Amino acid sequence: MGQKDEQLHNKLTIILTGLAGCALLASGICFAPPGTVVLTLCLGVLLLGLSVIDIRTLTLPDALTASTVLLGILMVWLTRPEAWRAHLIGGLVGYGILVMVELGYRHLRGKDGLGRGDAKLLGALGVWTGWAGLAPIMLVASASALVGVIGLSALGIRKVDADTPIPFGPFIALGGWVVWLGGRFFLPTGLY
Repeated sequence: MGQKDEQLHNKLTIILTGLAGCALLASGICFAPPGTVVLTLCLGVLLLGLSVIDIRTLTLPDALTASTVLLGILMVWLTRPEAWRAHLIGGLVGYGILVMVELGYRHLRGKDGLGRGDAKLLGALGVWTGWAGLAPIMLVASASALVGVIGLSALGIRKVDADTPIPFGPFIALGGWVVWLGGRFFLPTGLY
């Protein structure tokens, strides 16, 4: 990448991050579950930060995923302590499912296809949404990743093939954000 391309990329990153931050703020204030606006905005900031880092480096830092877990535990303790089991199960199952996918892919293909940070992020979001949020998170994440990859290829922005590394964290983050904000509309009562 030339210097001009890198400068353009950096400017676009700043603009898009700013727009995403504004959207995060507006959606968090408007749609946060009752009593969770501040925690929701903190979650949004963590997810946005994780997404930007994953896009740039293909890594999800443990410090930020652990912070997402701890913030989720605080949210459960403050707003829905009676549902702690569903949220604990969500964290454990979310992490476990993607670890199994990671190990299965490595066994079948002989190379890594999913990073452990993705499993940690899904586990963290499982703490936030409970076990009932995991399938919708992965549905949104998978569908948006598919649309994103097809869009990049179709527009000629980036050639994508089976060996192209694709950061999945931003798509998991998007799924978690959508399910967290919209969960009361489609998750079972009592789990949200």
